[in-house]
Amino acid sequence: MTVINRRGFVVGAAGLTLAPLPGWAQEFPAKQVRVIVPYPAGGGTDIVARLIVPRLAERWKQTVIIDNKGGASGILGSDIVAKAAPDGHTLLIMTSAHTINPFTTKVLPYNTERDFTPITPLVEGTIALVGSPKAGFDTMAKFMAAARAQPGKYAYGSTENTTRMVGELFRLRSGLKVENVAYKGAAPMLQELAGGHIPVGFTSPLTAMSHHRAGTLRILAVTSGKRLSVLPDVPTMAESGVPGIDQWAWFALFGPGGLPPALARRIRDDVVAVLAEPEVKARIADLASEPGGEPPDKFAQRVKSELATWQAIAKEAGIQPE
Repeated sequence: MTVINRRGFVVGAAGLTLAPLPGWAQEFPAKQVRVIVPYPAGGGTDIVARLIVPRLAERWKQTVIIDNKGGASGILGSDIVAKAAPDGHTLLIMTSAHTINPFTTKVLPYNTERDFTPITPLVEGTIALVGSPKAGFDTMAKFMAAARAQPGKYAYGSTENTTRMVGELFRLRSGLKVENVAYKGAAPMLQELAGGHIPVGFTSPLTAMSHHRAGTLRILAVTSGKRLSVLPDVPTMAESGVPGIDQWAWFALFGPGGLPPALARRIRDDVVAVLAEPEVKARIADLASEPGGEPPDKFAQRVKSELATWQAIAKEAGIQPE
């Protein structure tokens, strides 16, 4: 758990011109804010939280706690927020797995739409297939050739259900016989990759960039429709002979269900102000990602649409809830 105290920062003068808000929304936060990160420290969600949350604490002039509650592809931590009071003082930073978990988990302790209020995406980006040089895979061509030559020998790692589902799409579109090895977060999977214990794994470039630049791991391909400007030598999946995997993922902010719309908009506006800071914009770009900031109502529509999309993909992949 990380406590970010307002006294540790110089409060900036920049702000947004907001529409008139109810008094309670103007006074938010009235007490300490707890931000649940439902994955272990060191992964992509944690990186995003530690980039954005301290600046929200500065803007709010309030203590904010980052609380890592990993487990079950984000479900355990999400459940804490689902059952919290809808006053904005308990928030969730969750991945796109939020819209996938209903189709991979037989019984969820919450209703994905009813029990959460989508506030805004924080950071968005593609998914990367990352290879282990220690296992002999520093290019996409090497892995594809080896997997085709020895069907069933190789597996891919996944960090939560977004990367698991992208991995299933990869298996379907490539025709390779590869199995999934699920990890409880990006950090443990990247350790296994660096040690050569698994050959490849799916995660966000944001999570893998430092390893890629150090040479301990290599980003082999990305699921975007075009190459990333910060990774010009890394091919897309389509360029690597695996079309039909143009997938993006997000790290987003949610509140409990029933969060008043005016408060959701207020929090989103503060996030947008943080995302506009030059240092934050530069850091997000350097991590091969893009800033979010979508309004709550538009983001809620996207969540609903993605639920339908991932349900169809899960059916195509033959995934049964467990």
